[in-house]
Amino acid sequence: MKVIYMSHRYHTNQTAIMKGWIENGHKVRFLSQYAGQIEDYSYIKPIIVGYSALFRAFDYIYVNFLKRKDPAAIDMKLKLGVPPLFKLAKYIREFEPDLAILRERSMYTICMNAICKHYRIPTILYSQSPIWDKPKEMNLAHKLVWKLTPMYRITPTELIGIDRKGLVKDKYAYLAPFLMEPQVSPEEKTYFENDRINIFCIGKYQERKNHQMMIEAVEELLPKYDLHLTIAGEMSNHFHEEYYQKVATYVKAHNLEDKVTFLMNLDRNEVAKEYKKADVYVLPSTGEPAAYSHLEAMAFSVPAISGSDNGTASYIDNGKTGYVFKDKNKEDLKDKLEKIICDRENLIKMGAAAYKHVEDDFQFGNYYGKIEAILKKLK
Repeated sequence: MKVIYMSHRYHTNQTAIMKGWIENGHKVRFLSQYAGQIEDYSYIKPIIVGYSALFRAFDYIYVNFLKRKDPAAIDMKLKLGVPPLFKLAKYIREFEPDLAILRERSMYTICMNAICKHYRIPTILYSQSPIWDKPKEMNLAHKLVWKLTPMYRITPTELIGIDRKGLVKDKYAYLAPFLMEPQVSPEEKTYFENDRINIFCIGKYQERKNHQMMIEAVEELLPKYDLHLTIAGEMSNHFHEEYYQKVATYVKAHNLEDKVTFLMNLDRNEVAKEYKKADVYVLPSTGEPAAYSHLEAMAFSVPAISGSDNGTASYIDNGKTGYVFKDKNKEDLKDKLEKIICDRENLIKMGAAAYKHVEDDFQFGNYYGKIEAILKKLK
């Protein structure tokens, strides 16, 4: 099969999927609106299609003048960015795909879906909206967008958090989880470097990542446990810098410099080294559509903790491979963290269970089966 992907950017969480296609004899092309700063291109290098000249001019004015004080202004193009249509059609026509997988309901997807329909190429939407969600009220604009984008979709997200109460199921959505190669088996894993419990977090330096809440939770546990927290984050604009200075000031004011380490802009190999040193991974952030890092941690035999406002929180088998805590609730985070760190032998058992969970449930066959099921529906 020849499969073409389109997304706003190529994300490292796609690497195992690309590897699965290629190693199973398929051909893949990945079209991207723009290039990310730090990505893993070991299996495929995306073709950067970009935006139309008219939209680029509008985006420049919007970001630099109309919304220059808004850190979210650069994301406007993800929904409204218009592709260079002839260039996009050329890439599709040359590859002659059997299937196109298009990211999110956006202007870019509407354009590519129309081109694929013209060439009779079946399309599947890739969206991170959960399968189980609150009932949606559809206005005329939403109905139009849904009509102009693929009917069937795959998503790595079953529900936000782990509670289905009050939610309804999207009958056109299929759970196609993120994939993850097992990295460090329980037999190979070394725990408790420097005879302490090492906690790791990774994410951009921004408010919603809740780094300060994480630091405060660790600080309050220090009288009982020997802990060290490492925070790795992206530092790529002045908003990140401002937030980093805020949390770094807190660490200095509370004399925590020997208990908290900050790292910036790590590449994939450097991130892997941190997972290898970690005993517990924590994702304290809020507003995560579909986080990937806690799955990475489990592949290194590291038990993981996630906040409930995360579309992939259900990847954690609560109480067996880690815990899910109440969103933005420091006391519950502290409680879940202590449940793991209070018993070192149980921590190791949870790490082993996390590794097996990755082996059993997050491999290419789990993903490919959902693609096959949708293709049967489309025939």
